[in-house]
Amino acid sequence: MKKIFSLITLACALLATFTSCKEDTEPRIGVPTHFELNTPPLASSTYILSPTSSIDLSWSQPDYGLGLVPTYSVEIAKARAEGDAYSDTDWVALDGTYTQAAVSVPGEAFAMGVCNLFGYTDPANFDDSPRPVAVRVKSDIANIITNPGMALIYSNPVVLQSVVPYFAVKLPAKLYVIGDVSGWDINNGAIFISEPDNGIGSNVFSGTVEFTAEQAANGFRFYTALGNWGDNGMLPSIGSNANDGDNATVTVNNEGVYNGSCVYGKGNWNITNWPGGKMRITIDLNSKKVVFEHVD
Repeated sequence: MKKIFSLITLACALLATFTSCKEDTEPRIGVPTHFELNTPPLASSTYILSPTSSIDLSWSQPDYGLGLVPTYSVEIAKARAEGDAYSDTDWVALDGTYTQAAVSVPGEAFAMGVCNLFGYTDPANFDDSPRPVAVRVKSDIANIITNPGMALIYSNPVVLQSVVPYFAVKLPAKLYVIGDVSGWDINNGAIFISEPDNGIGSNVFSGTVEFTAEQAANGFRFYTALGNWGDNGMLPSIGSNANDGDNATVTVNNEGVYNGSCVYGKGNWNITNWPGGKMRITIDLNSKKVVFEHVD
């Protein structure tokens, strides 16, 4: 009996040892403590940003231990005096992410970041003078690990000594109302609806336009850009149907509302019972839906 007990004890000890060894040798995600953003060769030169320019950056890869590919993003800050520390609130993230450790950051993304960083929201307050800008890189693989944030790490900051920005701010997109109400002038940008300030890029447009009964009956459509009437079934025109002349004769209901659809194309809406007055227009280009509503 003692012999059997000893054998069982030995087997358990061997099993524990094997399990411990397996755990010790199992691949693990490392937590890197440092990675280096290289100082660009042109860091002391002047970068003149433009829609076609770029800034080349490279850095060492953080050691996560499993051959994982992190997601990198670039951040900028107002340059501090040498030796002064940066806080996390100093930094503004640029558009775009990368999986390589050597990238060309588009000049437009960098310029948009500079405008955000310095609070340039209007051409009237924009300053295009050269200024130093600090750059750092964020590395993360939080989307594939069980402990989000454990693999988040930032590089050292590097200062680009002279950056000349241009005004690059995303503004709400517009749809121009072209029809009898605008004199059928493809260059008339005075009448439009737009995305809201808090919905830039949403592709949902709204606004209020004054129509007489005659102007509404004579028709209108919308354009994403002026100067070109466009082709059937294509942008820049947005209409009731694809082809020029294939118009939709419609009416508003008893509440003064019309709900319908839209397509890329040159068919007009002709509202035959519009009473005259302000029309609240809403166009959702995601669902291709339109709403025309009489408002006081």
